[in-house]
This record gives sequence, C-alpha cells and structure tokens, in this order.
Amino acid sequence: MEFKNKIFDGEYEVSEVQINNEGQIFRGLLYFPAERFKKPYPLVIYFHGFPELFTLTEIVRKYKYILDLGYSLLIFNFRGYRISEGSISIGSQISDSLKMLEFVEIMAKNKIFNVNNINILGYDFGAYIALMLCSRINTINKLIIVSPILDLKKHVNSIDFPRALSYINRFLPGYIRGIENIEKFIETTKEELNNDQFQIEKFINQLKIKKLKIVIGEIDNLTPISEVKKVFQKTNVRYELSIIDNMDHECGDEAELENLNKEILKYYI
Repeated sequence: MEFKNKIFDGEYEVSEVQINNEGQIFRGLLYFPAERFKKPYPLVIYFHGFPELFTLTEIVRKYKYILDLGYSLLIFNFRGYRISEGSISIGSQISDSLKMLEFVEIMAKNKIFNVNNINILGYDFGAYIALMLCSRINTINKLIIVSPILDLKKHVNSIDFPRALSYINRFLPGYIRGIENIEKFIETTKEELNNDQFQIEKFINQLKIKKLKIVIGEIDNLTPISEVKKVFQKTNVRYELSIIDNMDHECGDEAELENLNKEILKYYI
C-alpha cells in the first residue's frame, strides 16, 4: 500500500492508491475535497460494475458533486479490471473489498477519515459486492446502490451471458482478465455461487449498515423493481427505494442522469 505522485486536479488533492492483495496489485485514486473542508473527512468508496468501461478519472468527474459536499472519494479497479492486476472472480472482489477497508481503517486511525462516516456507492455488480461486504463488517455508515445486479445466478445461467463475455473479449481486449475462456469462467462462477457465503439470499438478512438506499430505473430490464422488492423483503434493515422515471439499467438521457444524481446527492447531504 503506497501513495505515489501526489498531484492536484483543480482544487482537489489526488493520491494514487496501490494495494497488494495475495501478491497482486489493485489500483485506485483517492480524491480529497477542497482545502476549505477540514480533516477528518467523511468518505465515499465507489464499487464499480461489470464490465467497467470508464476510467477512474471519468468516474470521478461523474461524481464530483460528492467532493463538493466535503467528502473524500475513493475509486479503484477490482483485480482483473483495467489497471489492476490479477483475474476477476466473486471471491477476489470481496477479498479486495476487505483489503480496501483495512486501508480505510488505517487512514481513519490517522485522523484522515471520519471513522463514523465511511460510506459506499455501489453500482451494478459492485452493488452485489458491497452488500456482501456489509453483511460481514460494521464499518459502513450509509450504503447506496444504483441499478444493482441482485439475482446473480439468473444472469450467469442466461443464454445472453456467454454472448456478452464474447463481445468483451473481442471488442474490449484487456478490460477484463479471467474471462478469456468463457466456458471455464462461467463454470468457475457457478461453483462460487454454490458457496453459501456468496449467495445473496443467505447474506441479505445479515447486513450491518446503518442506512441503505436503492436507486433503480423504472424500466430496468436487468433487475426489475419486483426483483428488488423480493430480495429485500428478507433484509434485516429498513431501506429507502427511489425509482427513476423511464430509466432502464443505464441512464438514457440528461434528464435521467440529473434525477439519478439528485437522489445520490440528497442521500449524502
């Protein structure tokens, strides 16, 4: 774990984050708010989806308004994605999440982060990982998940999944490592999902977060609203559900993006 080449992006101080996990490095960026805000900072950690098509700096620009509220913003690539080493799996991503929390806790002990205001913004498959993490640790204050992937077994067994993997391998070479042998990757993932600790129906009633918000599109075809309600009827925490009119899994226009950002923004104010 180290900081390198500290720089400024406008008024925000930026540090590169490199964390060694099982001999492999996963990488991220840590943005601090403007100097008018004082330490210890509240923190938002961003958990990306599958596949992650945007660079870390593009993600930061998308959520810059979180920095302007005085939060630090920590964004990273799980192992196997883009600039991080290794290959992807469910197990590696939850392992990376736990390692990242170790880093955050060290920073909190050094009065950089407010230990009582550590939060996660999880998108797509990152929401699944965030929920799993929050069933194991009690560090997280608020969790907000956007367009979550919840029924992982459904997607892995879908006839569309091999096609999506084939597309990524062909047109986005190097973006995701570990999916080159599609049949092997799917079988390995199915084996992982046979493990109770990775099954959402087993861990959803063990969440240890203080607050939970779910933001989803009205016409999300990957995770319908009915599926969200079915999964979370078994959770042990109260949650807020916000539905974005006319939005599918992704934002289709500026109006949908504006409404999505409003829902995220008011949760962190």
